[in-house]
Amino acid sequence: MTRASEALLLLLVGAVLGPDGIQLLSTEVLSFIDPVLPVALVALGALVGLGSSAEGRREKRLLAAATTDAAVTVALVTGGMLLVAPSWGGTSSVPSWFVAVMLGVCAAPSAATAGSPPRLRGGVPAALRRTGGEQVIADRVGDLDALLPIVLGGIALAWLRAPSAADALLLALQACGIALVIAAAAWLLISRSSSETEQRVFTAALLLLLGGAADYLSLSALLSGLVAGLFVEWVGGPARDAIGRDVLQFQRPLLALVLLVTGARVDLPPSWIGFGVTFLLIRTAAKLVGGWAATRVAGPAAPRDLGIALLSPGILGIAFALNALRAAGPDGALVLSVATVGTIGSELLAALVRPREAAE
Repeated sequence: MTRASEALLLLLVGAVLGPDGIQLLSTEVLSFIDPVLPVALVALGALVGLGSSAEGRREKRLLAAATTDAAVTVALVTGGMLLVAPSWGGTSSVPSWFVAVMLGVCAAPSAATAGSPPRLRGGVPAALRRTGGEQVIADRVGDLDALLPIVLGGIALAWLRAPSAADALLLALQACGIALVIAAAAWLLISRSSSETEQRVFTAALLLLLGGAADYLSLSALLSGLVAGLFVEWVGGPARDAIGRDVLQFQRPLLALVLLVTGARVDLPPSWIGFGVTFLLIRTAAKLVGGWAATRVAGPAAPRDLGIALLSPGILGIAFALNALRAAGPDGALVLSVATVGTIGSELLAALVRPREAAE
């Protein structure tokens, strides 16, 4: 499920099965599946949190580089989308600034963020011995560049519910507090359990509670999962490994469901396709600039073509867009459609660049 080609295949299958296809995933069926989606988003956010530990000088430098890449990408894409905002306009419930910000957030993550935390896949030092250092740096920056977008996306969703920026920040902090309490309770239960079955049940309950709370409040499920993952990573212990193991197992079928539902829900009128192509072009330019800036922060060991290595978007952008759709309602469909077009286009572009790099 971490391969972009598999994600694209599931998107296409979802489109075929959806209301505009053979209608196996009809509108009524999708309405029954919808409550599961926040749980999948929580699982994805939790894995990002579990993989965000930056111990040591080198890791902290890579975290700074990833944050720089994400900040530059979000800023450039948001600004570019605001420039073309008159071509789509806003709605009374979803203003154009929200669409621009969410698309900027969708553009920032890279493919590596959909994988498992380094600790669960063997650790970065082992990877350094097996592969070139430059590739490991690119992968690690891709692991870490989702942190800032998840936080910004959570604040943007809260701002949609609050009258001011201060109220939005307070609302986001309250949501983080709820997630923290739920995560702490689950960690206590799992740390005192010696049975893998019990641990798996408690982890499932953790994801369900976090997803249900975020969906009820119409806030970011990704942010709730990130807070839980960061807390579990910080407290550590055997419970951390158990939660990481079980979340990773739950994540795969849940993300498959997310991609199928996204493919079924995407609506692509001609004007939105053109807007999606514009988003793709702006994202590509922003990623190249962001990669250049991140290289300066990461140091001489970083690959010179870091921006090209981070072009592949993975599925976090689609997850952000789906979160926006859940929070904003039908008026958020534009974000999902444009982000899906951008994801498919970015992955095709990245696939075209990789063979040329190999040939050189």
